[in-house]
Amino acid sequence: MSRIVQVTVGSLIVLALIVSPIVLAARQQAQMRNFHVVRPGVLYRSGQMTKEGLQRIINDYHIKTVISLRDGQSERDRAEEEFCKSEEINFVRILPSRWGDEGGSVPVEAGVQRFREIMSDPRNYPVLVHCFAGIHRAGAYCAIYRMEFEHWSNAQAIAEMKACGYNNLDDELDILSFMEQYRPSWMPSSEGKKEAQPMNHPNKRPNE
Repeated sequence: MSRIVQVTVGSLIVLALIVSPIVLAARQQAQMRNFHVVRPGVLYRSGQMTKEGLQRIINDYHIKTVISLRDGQSERDRAEEEFCKSEEINFVRILPSRWGDEGGSVPVEAGVQRFREIMSDPRNYPVLVHCFAGIHRAGAYCAIYRMEFEHWSNAQAIAEMKACGYNNLDDELDILSFMEQYRPSWMPSSEGKKEAQPMNHPNKRPNE
């Protein structure tokens, strides 16, 4: 084998060793888009995955419930729902809604209440919640989980939203305002009376 051929082959091998991990990582990211652990065994978040990625997450993390924050109109949305049903995974769709006050009511509150009900029942665990990119709506619902079930402050929950990629949150004043003003059910009301607590909080740590 000539010197030139040896050098060429060696260079190709080195290039393959460099490129292969990059290609693998890109493929995994495409399959399991922005997947993150919120709390092990309880809540996970992501963007919308491929069927292969979703199947892997379900198997690896024993997911029992998938909450989709998508509107269900695309073929991919419908395929995901059908796949979850075929795998006997509890599938819940919470439709996108506005976060701002509209005539004395906030449309998203119905979805937030549904999310809280699901997370209040450990029989639904582990739960995967996802939107399209896994950053905005998923980030907002995970912030609510932090405040409601782990007793994070509003500021802590908002900081995590930004740290996880919600870079334009300060420009989306309706969502930012909702997060800043959110009052968990365990928090005393502004009148000094304890608010009703219709839900248990199984995720609360001792001494929290």
